[in-house]
Amino acid sequence: MNLQSTQVARATVTEGNRLTLDDDLFVRAHRVLGIPVVNQTVWRFDRPLDPTGVERLDLGLREGPLARSIRRSRIPGARDSWVASSAGGPVDVATSPLQPGDVLAWAEERAAEPLDPWSGPTWSLATASTTDGGSVLSYLTPHVVCDGGAHVAALVAAVEGGGLRRLPSEGPAPTVRDDLRDAVRQVGLALRGGATAARDALTSSRPPRTDVQTSRDGLLGPDRAGDDAPRVPATVVVDLDARAWDEAAARHGGTSNSLLVAVAVEVLLASGRVEAGRPVRVSLPVSLRGPDDLRSNATSGVSIDVDTEVADGVGRVVDLAAVRSQARGAYATLAAGRRDPLGPLTQLLPDPAVAVLARGVAAPLCLCSNLGRLPATFAAPLGRPATSVLMRSVTQGVTPSMLRRTRGGLTVWWARHGDTATLAVLGVDPDHLGDREALARLVVATTSRWGVPSTPW
Repeated sequence: MNLQSTQVARATVTEGNRLTLDDDLFVRAHRVLGIPVVNQTVWRFDRPLDPTGVERLDLGLREGPLARSIRRSRIPGARDSWVASSAGGPVDVATSPLQPGDVLAWAEERAAEPLDPWSGPTWSLATASTTDGGSVLSYLTPHVVCDGGAHVAALVAAVEGGGLRRLPSEGPAPTVRDDLRDAVRQVGLALRGGATAARDALTSSRPPRTDVQTSRDGLLGPDRAGDDAPRVPATVVVDLDARAWDEAAARHGGTSNSLLVAVAVEVLLASGRVEAGRPVRVSLPVSLRGPDDLRSNATSGVSIDVDTEVADGVGRVVDLAAVRSQARGAYATLAAGRRDPLGPLTQLLPDPAVAVLARGVAAPLCLCSNLGRLPATFAAPLGRPATSVLMRSVTQGVTPSMLRRTRGGLTVWWARHGDTATLAVLGVDPDHLGDREALARLVVATTSRWGVPSTPW
């Protein structure tokens, strides 16, 4: 191999190990805003766990794509890089069995565990037995290191063995010269992206919608004493009959995904956060992950405006076919579209500038993540299928005052495993959706109205 080809190969390796814009968003949330985002899966089993199987699972994670950490660049403007690491934490084993009704509280405690994408740990496993003879397993990862798809793929690789490689491209760590080259490249991309965004702004003639309800709508209450202290938002988890869910969706001309959107919007309506008769903007995450894709984050998203009305005295989403059609159209637009031209500029900004810009960022009013049917290996990480599988993202360290500033509403996750589906609902509006018991009643009533009974954790 000659010198030129060696340099090209090295550039390819270092480029593959650079953090993407999506990675950087979660890095800034952690490093600048002090609110790390983590992904958590909790499995419930109807029998005790095999400690040896948990140890094998932990060893498998140490040999897979989660075994990476962030190396800060030495040149301003250059992107940080992933480097190989095995920085997982020890398996936490609860010393006392849990009451079945305390599993969700235990999951909240595990979700608050600090993880460190720079020095580790970059994942954690925790187990507990339950007084009814069952057990639970928690698997926690930083969103910086992996989105939902990578979270699942890493565990599947750990169970099956011989799966995904440790890094996108193994090789030597970037040199100062590599960092300088990347900084120059990022500046060029930022300049071109800024010019493109300015040109698009001048030529765009599409007026904004004024009738749709978004995260900027609604009056939130004033802060009270203690609202600057971290507090876990109201969380409800229910298990559902997956076949009944699919049948209900089909009866109304929809799909599993459009029914999830309808349930989430109707919970928002019932809470009083939004009004029936006006469209509600719903955000839908979309995975862009391909086969053997080792990017830490490969997720984008679309938004649709869901029509609502009063039916039988309550706010309803009555046309699942329309929701389905809107979502399909939005997905098609995303597939044919392009990335945000300002992305390179965003990644180039220093931390203080990011902190200032973040003050005006609004959270989605309604975010619906349909995770679909989970891989069989993921639903049975220790060889036997779980009776219930909770998957969700958690923003650590949030406060009621922070939630009010970001003006969010409701976030939901849905996943199917066998004939059971598990729905997780997070209320990020402390005034309308801040009471867990009240939120649970809304969720149970809403799913029942669609003919799908739910069993709360």
